[in-house]
Amino acid sequence: MRSSGLVLFACAGLLLSGGAILGGSVAWSLLRMSYYFWTTDLGVELSSSIMFLAGALLCLPTCWLSTVVPYHVKSLSLTATLMALVSVAMIMLSMGLSSISGLSRALREPAMINNSMLRAMSIDAFDPAVRSSFAAMQIELRCCGVQSFSDWYQHRRTLPPACCGRVWNGKRGDTCDGPLYSIGCLRPALAELRYFTYSLSALSSAIVVVMAVTLFAAAYTMVTGVVERGEVSRSYKPPPALRIACLAHPPHGPLHAPLGPAPLVALTSPAAMPHDNPI
Repeated sequence: MRSSGLVLFACAGLLLSGGAILGGSVAWSLLRMSYYFWTTDLGVELSSSIMFLAGALLCLPTCWLSTVVPYHVKSLSLTATLMALVSVAMIMLSMGLSSISGLSRALREPAMINNSMLRAMSIDAFDPAVRSSFAAMQIELRCCGVQSFSDWYQHRRTLPPACCGRVWNGKRGDTCDGPLYSIGCLRPALAELRYFTYSLSALSSAIVVVMAVTLFAAAYTMVTGVVERGEVSRSYKPPPALRIACLAHPPHGPLHAPLGPAPLVALTSPAAMPHDNPI
């Protein structure tokens, strides 16, 4: 049981650090890359990354239970809780990995992302969400258009101010008339999504491996605890009853009556001894 406790303690440290890194990176990436929900057709694949965030949050109670289980009085119930949490977290991360595989397949087909961005560009003038998303993407990635800045001329006469790194201030005549971003947004967007996919897959796969080790160690701890408690209960024998012989009170009678021998009384417990005439 000592060796399994050391394994659980090591897994707890890895889960704490890995869960913090995974949760922070997923939350930051989803906030920073929120424009991909509107400018591409990858909204479902990107929104399923919330599974990674849920699995990362479950790493915190899992880490705490891993350090408490080997030394707590109620170790069996806590071990069962730990195994349930680890199983749920592994399911969450596995579902996230399956969804992120769909995103990786989409990355191998740039034409689909190209067409979805062109469709979003065509409604840029009518949808404020798409307009702000395109502006955020062009400022963040320092790009303009999809393949190049000339894509905008198919839908408008002037370039948006985001192609020059400026935010649209609501004025009608606000256009791009400064230094222009010459590259299109398709290539940097694919690079950003590819980095997000590969890093998230590698980190979550490592956490799944650590959780599997934690699950096996917790199961071993539970079995060992049950066996040890069974051996202790079988080897325990109640102590034999204690028998103490003592003299009883002499019978109260006339002073001239002869006193006979005092009878012996057998007691099975010191608590049954008379307290008014102790030996």
